[in-house]
Amino acid sequence: MTEKEFAQSLRRGLGGAIVVLKHNRNNAQYRGAVLRCCLRDISYDWQAEGTKGRYLYSAICALNEKEYFERVIIEKFLSRCGDRLSFQLADVLFCYAENDSEPAKDAFRAKYRYFADKNGRLSRTHRLEEGFQWYDVACRLFDIDGFTAFKRYTTDMGELLHRDPNKSNRYYYDFFISHAEDRFGKKRVNDYLDKMYGRSDAIKALIDTLKAEELSSESYLAEAALKRVSVEELMQRANGLLASENPQYGIVGICHSFSMHASEADFLSLAQAVLREENETVKALLLKGFWRKPFPLGITPLLEYARSENEMLSENAMTCLEEFKDKRIHDLAVHLLNTKGLNSSALSLLKKNYRKADDKLIQTLVMKSSGVTHDVQSDIRDIYTCHCSADALPVLLRVYRKGDCTYCRYGVVKAMRNCGILPDDILEECLYDSYEDTRKLAKRLAVRKKPTGDKPA
Repeated sequence: MTEKEFAQSLRRGLGGAIVVLKHNRNNAQYRGAVLRCCLRDISYDWQAEGTKGRYLYSAICALNEKEYFERVIIEKFLSRCGDRLSFQLADVLFCYAENDSEPAKDAFRAKYRYFADKNGRLSRTHRLEEGFQWYDVACRLFDIDGFTAFKRYTTDMGELLHRDPNKSNRYYYDFFISHAEDRFGKKRVNDYLDKMYGRSDAIKALIDTLKAEELSSESYLAEAALKRVSVEELMQRANGLLASENPQYGIVGICHSFSMHASEADFLSLAQAVLREENETVKALLLKGFWRKPFPLGITPLLEYARSENEMLSENAMTCLEEFKDKRIHDLAVHLLNTKGLNSSALSLLKKNYRKADDKLIQTLVMKSSGVTHDVQSDIRDIYTCHCSADALPVLLRVYRKGDCTYCRYGVVKAMRNCGILPDDILEECLYDSYEDTRKLAKRLAVRKKPTGDKPA
């Protein structure tokens, strides 16, 4: 494996990179790639998948250079860095701390002091939410320093809220309570807070703020649950978004509210409005209202919209068509894939309309593509999870190796198993994958494959 191939594999969190480090005596050639990945955010979607911190720690251990990497990572962690990288570095260092590294533990304490000493002057931007980072560091210290760390954080946060309660949303104070309850037990946490409520202005401010926020949230959810959105309101919003840079993002919330309370008659009325609408972008936005309900007027108009040159209308129509199984949908998918390729988004139409003869077309398109987008990764996962094919291995292997989403990769591995074509070397790699569920699945499957030996006489 070349250094470039190794770096790509490591960035994607593939277990094959760890296997190479474990079985290659000359693994020092990969040292630079491991270091670069440690000091850069390599997550795809850290909120859904988590960071690759623990995975990177396993790479460091395989290199047998823990002390050097720890010093460099601590230096970076104590600098000012964005949220995603901060959480990745914290995950790596927490692995060190779990293995009784005092420098790693001290790094968390130093980072905590840095945030606490800012006295609430915490930066808040799209990429840098220092209150969120502080919360993360504090929760790590619950495991490192125990209940003392919890008491310190409640006091520090309470003092900020006592001085300036209007900035509560800057501190991310609320999430840590549930983490503390998981760590120390709900009774111990609540007993401490109840005891300190009448003794400490800081704790009182914290508890009062938490209760106020909870009541406000409950009120908002209750109001949202009762609010009905009419078809006319949905159409007004769609027309108002025409000048928006990202109109699809702006329509999601009101479509959700509409679908929560819409009757069969309301959905029928919306479908009729779609057919009457002349503006294709507005038509596309209105189709978003059917994210929880099949389009009630049949697939014929959707087939027409799916061929539109308006990309938004074409994609939203195909999303609606995914709910149906029909020969015409299969024929449309094959036509679009042949004429426009994977960029047509038509691969998703085969989730319910796949035929064995489609394997050749799918393989041709996927193998010749320069990369694997997330949509292709998830579509291939779903197609071969629902439909078994012994000929799907080349496609699944390429998507497995080239896709960036670790959650979808987990699904691709399950699809290989579903088709009965999961290779032993891939199963071994999966034991070291960055995604926890993939590792767990591989362990279960490896145990089943392990020879039991002869029974004793």
